Amino acid sequence: MRKAKITLHDDTIKEFVIQDEPGIIDVRLSVMNRVREIHEQNSGKKISRQRTSAIVAIICFILVLSSLTGYAATRFVQIKNPKGEVIVETKEIREDAYTPHAKTYYEMRSAYKEHVLALLQPGELVAYYVDDDMLNAYDTGNMVQTVYKPIEHSRYEKFAKQLEATNGPLFVEPKYLPKGLSFESGRVFPSVMEGEASLENLKKLEPEFIRTAESSASDSKLFLKPLSWNIAGSANARYANGEDMININAYVRKKGTSSVTTMHPEDVIVEKLTVGGQEMVYMEAEAADEADYYKHKLEWLDEEAEVFYSVYDNPGTTLSKSEFIRIVESMVK
Repeated sequence: MRKAKITLHDDTIKEFVIQDEPGIIDVRLSVMNRVREIHEQNSGKKISRQRTSAIVAIICFILVLSSLTGYAATRFVQIKNPKGEVIVETKEIREDAYTPHAKTYYEMRSAYKEHVLALLQPGELVAYYVDDDMLNAYDTGNMVQTVYKPIEHSRYEKFAKQLEATNGPLFVEPKYLPKGLSFESGRVFPSVMEGEASLENLKKLEPEFIRTAESSASDSKLFLKPLSWNIAGSANARYANGEDMININAYVRKKGTSSVTTMHPEDVIVEKLTVGGQEMVYMEAEAADEADYYKHKLEWLDEEAEVFYSVYDNPGTTLSKSEFIRIVESMVK
């Protein structure tokens, strides 16, 4: 990491600030949504190369929307375990009165995150605090955030080795892949439930960051603290063939926690399927749209392995629904 303290000029943020300052809004980002945001920001190959930034923004905006108090959602699919407990559900995103505030929060937060990310070397993890009353009012529970720059492995063996060394989630390689589709990259991400990157520890760092900001003689708004980690919470692998790709994401989900909830745009068809004996939520985008970063998507929870899986392709994929399902089926059979 090149610097421990930097300044982000107010002009970078001003364009994102709304004219009428909102009241205090608790965004309440859940652990699973924070993991998924970190992941999917880094898992998309540059689809048509120019669309990547827009897709990343849309994914994260959706996750912020899903965590807002008073969020409006309709049309959902649920998966229950043998005990009748809901373990996975997906809901349709609907804009409500909080949507403009969620967008503002996301844009302000993203400007800082991207700035911090540019300072890091692969494998570095930092906590950061922004001395900005408006930004902190949007998310009173998580004023200290983390940024991690993953190591990108071009060989599966290296990826698997890091997963093993960090006790990462069980990663299942597909036994079937269409001709030409092969491993392109793999990334492992620190846990946000254990260790220095956990929400509990970040909350403990908050008073320290606030004291540092208050005693600072500079005009800096952004303060960083390097963190260490040795326990992985998630992993992503990408298989590609030209512009076609398959992203496989695995997230640790401890027993006894609440159900996994994901969100989808309104133009996505959602249904429950049984693939290889495993109940899954299937999503398919009806038309190419800026809000859709995939054509086909399957998600499920392996309660025994304590891992939630999300597998999706790219919007312009040449894969059919049956071929996509066959790939995923080879992971669970």
